[in-house]
Amino acid sequence: MSFWYVFFVIIGIISIIILIFGLPRKKGTRYHNIESLDNPDVVKAFEKMTNFLPFKLLHRKVISRLKKFNPSGKLVDIGCGSGNLITQIAEKLSKLNLVGVDISSEILEHAKKRVVEKKVDKKVAFKNGTVEKLPFPNNSVDFIISSLSLHHWVNPIKAFKEIHQILKENGTFLIFDFRRDSRKFFYGLLTFATKVVVPKALKNINEPLGSIQSSYTPDEVLQLFSQFSFQNAEIKPFLAWMFISGKK
Repeated sequence: MSFWYVFFVIIGIISIIILIFGLPRKKGTRYHNIESLDNPDVVKAFEKMTNFLPFKLLHRKVISRLKKFNPSGKLVDIGCGSGNLITQIAEKLSKLNLVGVDISSEILEHAKKRVVEKKVDKKVAFKNGTVEKLPFPNNSVDFIISSLSLHHWVNPIKAFKEIHQILKENGTFLIFDFRRDSRKFFYGLLTFATKVVVPKALKNINEPLGSIQSSYTPDEVLQLFSQFSFQNAEIKPFLAWMFISGKK
């Protein structure tokens, strides 16, 4: 390996790091983006997008974070979509009793097919419902997880109240989502993806750019939390995303 090859590789890496961290964070008003998950074309497009490498890497981060909590008992995935994440949880944490919940019956059909294909269908159940009215009795769930769903919740205050009600005493929640105050570099990547890479059905609803534009900042999440009595509430912000966790 020549000196100049190594030299230019190092320069390239340094340039990327400067580009990512050097650009300022985006500032702007939040607005709610509509997913249109009752549209079959949008559902198919979302299903296709979950197989893209960036989303696979994000799911790995979520599972890695989840393992640190050592969950047990009943785990509910709110906004489970096409079942990508909950299927991986079933494969890697096989002792959990898993239930996926989503507002779209259309996308749940894809989730049911996925768990059958991955041969984990006996470990996972699915229910139709919204985060503001979850289909579980009070004090009945050990762990709640949600990935890239928070920014679409219509009424987050009511949603967190519902999460608090259905969790058992000392039950835990872990939420993973974009952060709206991401570096402008990431906005550029998502703008490119929305206009060039993703299927047409997603371009028509401004995704995935719309998701980060409708997400919250860490400070906004702290304000939401101030209205509830969650224990050990914690927000871990990263480059373009954050983990939010707490206990009842």
